[in-house]
Amino acid sequence: MSKQPPFKRVDRLHSKDPADAAWRRQQMEVDNDIEGLARDRGIERFMAEMDMAGVGRREKIKCLKVYLRSRQKQLG
Repeated sequence: MSKQPPFKRVDRLHSKDPADAAWRRQQMEVDNDIEGLARDRGIERFMAEMDMAGVGRREKIKCLKVYLRSRQKQLG
């Protein structure tokens, strides 16, 4: 009788499922609101534009990194 390896549970915090990623983003926004952190409307607009254009997840990550680096240079 062989032992089975322990079951590794993937929860919403680690899942790559787009619905879980959307849930994490919503939770982040709630947490930020509780902490009184201001929202960056530029990022929200940028993400909405990419969503409307149908940009894939990996490409969104690349574009977001470039966008945030440019914003840091502007503010810093």
